[in-house]
Amino acid sequence: MAGPWDNMTKRMIKANPEHFVNWLAAGTTFVTSLDNELKSQHIYADALLRIMKEEMPGLLHLELQTYYDPKMETRLLEYNVLASRQYDHLPVYSYVICLREEADVTNPPFIRRFLNGEETHRFYYQVIRLWLIPAEALLQADGIGLLPLVTLTQGGKEPEAVKMMIDQLAEAKEWDLLAISRVLGGLVYKKEPEREWFKRRFNMFQDILRESWVYQEIGQEFLEQGFEKGLEQGLEKGLEQGLAKGLAKGLEQGIEMGREEERRRRIQDHRQLILNLIQLRFPEITEQAAQQTRSIDDPELLQSLNLKLLAAQDHDEAKKILFEAGKQ
Repeated sequence: MAGPWDNMTKRMIKANPEHFVNWLAAGTTFVTSLDNELKSQHIYADALLRIMKEEMPGLLHLELQTYYDPKMETRLLEYNVLASRQYDHLPVYSYVICLREEADVTNPPFIRRFLNGEETHRFYYQVIRLWLIPAEALLQADGIGLLPLVTLTQGGKEPEAVKMMIDQLAEAKEWDLLAISRVLGGLVYKKEPEREWFKRRFNMFQDILRESWVYQEIGQEFLEQGFEKGLEQGLEKGLEQGLAKGLAKGLEQGIEMGREEERRRRIQDHRQLILNLIQLRFPEITEQAAQQTRSIDDPELLQSLNLKLLAAQDHDEAKKILFEAGKQ
């Protein structure tokens, strides 16, 4: 299941795919976004974009990374080959956009060799290291869809760069992109004073941002799925029993079982969401998070814990939040 960061970055690209095409593959023309599910294995790329260059079609494959993946080169190769096979064997070029320095990827080419040392694969791709790109390059780029990445660039944490980013997004009324900018900024601001300063930059937009899918989806995605599935399963079980005990009583039991199933599923999904966040941002405390969340069976407390961990800036703060939740 895709985690909240995956969903957010995928939707960021989907909102303005042509801006990413212009940035990464100058001289080509964006045609359309394609289904990113690679069906032979049911795996999902972050984005697959159909492009044209001098009337010749091709595909851009994009992956955005926030953490180190030792198998990233293998994944890129696999996605690249599957995408080409699924879309009429069009040529595909893969890009991995590293949002943080700890997510860095080995430079191409990726070479595979057989037992005797003979080369069997040589795969080229492009690595975009945001921390090495000047903030001005995105602030002045032809594409507002790139602005949420500004704080991750070189000099992007500076007040002037942040102000320009916020002003441009607010002027364009791109509230979802502004919300993404707020969340992504949490990856780079570690110290309490700068975190508070960054939060204040968005204060005047808080009411609007709370209505964005970014804030709502991160907190509600699993909850909604759990309610629908739980209610459906609970009613089904209750109705089966109702055949023997009477329709009215069966319906009553079904509703009650649906509520209980919903509650259990909410707990399970909130726990999974918390673990996804921890593994993404603070993988060194994943085991501790798993132990703490297993002891909590209150869905509201788990949801509150999720939101607090989303705002945590380092693993020490996250550990403190987990400890306090365990005491509650």
